[in-house]
Amino acid sequence: MSVKPMVITVVIVALAVLGYVQLSERADEAASVSASDADDARLRSVAFRQQILHASDLVAGMAEAVRKQDQQAIEQWQQKAVDVAQAAGLSASDIDFIRSEKGREYLIFHARRNLFNQEFEQRYYGLQDIESLQQKYPEAQDLFADAEQLIAARDAIIVDIAAELSNQTPPDDVAIEKAKTLWQERFKQTTFAPTEASQPNQD
Repeated sequence: MSVKPMVITVVIVALAVLGYVQLSERADEAASVSASDADDARLRSVAFRQQILHASDLVAGMAEAVRKQDQQAIEQWQQKAVDVAQAAGLSASDIDFIRSEKGREYLIFHARRNLFNQEFEQRYYGLQDIESLQQKYPEAQDLFADAEQLIAARDAIIVDIAAELSNQTPPDDVAIEKAKTLWQERFKQTTFAPTEASQPNQD
């Protein structure tokens, strides 16, 4: 073979290799974009699933069913979540999760966190501690620190009120009891209602 044909052959082979590399790169890019789109779609689906599972009416209904230990009501609320997911066009895997035993456990877990918040509110305004409540609802463990801070702040205010009433530090038991009564009356007079900002944050 002469030099010229060899050069042409090498050039043709090089161009073919270059063309293949470029095609492969474009295919990889296309696959990457497709994978990225799929990931985005999956994330959107998961986010929507979470919105359904944390809908206020669902959480409240499930919490009441859990409080009453009503297994039939628990299953009914779970089915309502499945119905909403189907109507919203969630993926089959998301619907299967909501329908599954794990999905039910997830709903019950967050229902019990909701119950912790409800009972915490009662104890906060009832001037009670929350030690037994923490033992009752370990699912809300990450909320305990915020709850304890609110209780400590409440008790500190009552001590300050008692100190003003008794003109002594520390105030005596009689002054503490008067301060507690006054603290509760002030909230009744202002018709104070707790908000999300005044409660431990919930996930």
